[in-house]
Amino acid sequence: MAREASEADAAKTRVLAAVSHDLRQPLASMTLYAQHLREQHGAGSEGFRQTVDRLEACIGAISSDLDRLSELGLRERGRSLPVGAIDLHPVLDRIERVYSGLAARAGIRLVVRVPAPGEFSAVSNESRLWDVFANLVGNALKFSASGRQGWVLVRVRQRRGGLEVLVRDNGIGIDASDQRRVFDEYFQVANPSRSAKQGQGLGLSIVRETVARLPGHSIRLHSRIGQGTTFALCLPGARQGGTLGAVSLRGDTQRRFLYPLPSEALTPAAVPHVADVVSGPAAVSEAGAVHFDGDADSEDACVLVVEDDDAMCDALRRTFERWGYSVQYAQSGEDAIALSTGLQRSFDAIVCDFRLPGAWDGLRLIDELRRLEGRRTPAILLSGEFRVDTLRCDAPDDVHVMAKPPDVARLRALLAEARTHSVIERG
Repeated sequence: MAREASEADAAKTRVLAAVSHDLRQPLASMTLYAQHLREQHGAGSEGFRQTVDRLEACIGAISSDLDRLSELGLRERGRSLPVGAIDLHPVLDRIERVYSGLAARAGIRLVVRVPAPGEFSAVSNESRLWDVFANLVGNALKFSASGRQGWVLVRVRQRRGGLEVLVRDNGIGIDASDQRRVFDEYFQVANPSRSAKQGQGLGLSIVRETVARLPGHSIRLHSRIGQGTTFALCLPGARQGGTLGAVSLRGDTQRRFLYPLPSEALTPAAVPHVADVVSGPAAVSEAGAVHFDGDADSEDACVLVVEDDDAMCDALRRTFERWGYSVQYAQSGEDAIALSTGLQRSFDAIVCDFRLPGAWDGLRLIDELRRLEGRRTPAILLSGEFRVDTLRCDAPDDVHVMAKPPDVARLRALLAEARTHSVIERG
């Protein structure tokens, strides 16, 4: 019976991995095509802009559901996740940029007190920390109370030698009898005002499992019906310069998740004005569009795209050409190597899918292309795989691994960095 259960679990993981990969391919193309519409026709009618907003919201919802499937398929109870010293600035800045448009459309005031770069450093896992904050902030926006102005506040504070990130809202709240069950898989609070938007009930179970696997982390909950909810994520601090702080990292992963927050957590207090939030490098409008102050793109910058999916290849080509890059593309590792050896110039960047037809995968191909070019060509690896975190661990530090669908703003910024790097190299 144990063997059959293990085989069934492995089969489930294989099916989920295949479904995830096959769905992420067209979803990644849709993301880039939607961005193409926004950039090419952004000055169109209000109705057109709203349509693009809704298209991007639908893409985000599907992508989020696939992330949840990935979590279910890869869950390894009891196994700790790798941690290191990270700056909380980029994580919370991304939360503010990603969710401010959604909050504006819902009529909710989202205030993220983004710390200055280097102000708060933690011992954690950046990508998994993003998953936790995204679930908590998404829930807070989703379950706002009707009949009053909704708000969500995210802020960091020092506490007991470590750090604490609060996600606080004035939403519908959670009944005391349900508070120990909200972290269970598929549990949905029996509240009619939540039923229409509460999704599959997996978000907080993923938060629980993630926090349990991050050494030294814990999460606390305090909520009152009709008054709101506060989640407090406690995590070890790190000293300046990236060295670990004096916080003890416990090896066990059995944690208590629910115990009362200090009384001041829910005391009435004015929520800070949006103007108090530290802004990031990109400004986000109420429609959710990202506006950049300037680009480092150049007409003679050349990007090699290696992608076997026709729609994704076309979407990447259109996107990069719109940003001012010339594009060479191949559908397999063998084609990319032949193209590289036949050209009289090197590439400014390589954008490569991980799963390719033929003998090459993306990581091995990037390494070979760099060997042929005789330089560490800036490279971005795109993947629709379940195990993106594993790929990030396996990849060299100078290969940026991005899950499909990619973060378009981040993709553009990485290409601009690659172009600047090439200009410096050429003197």
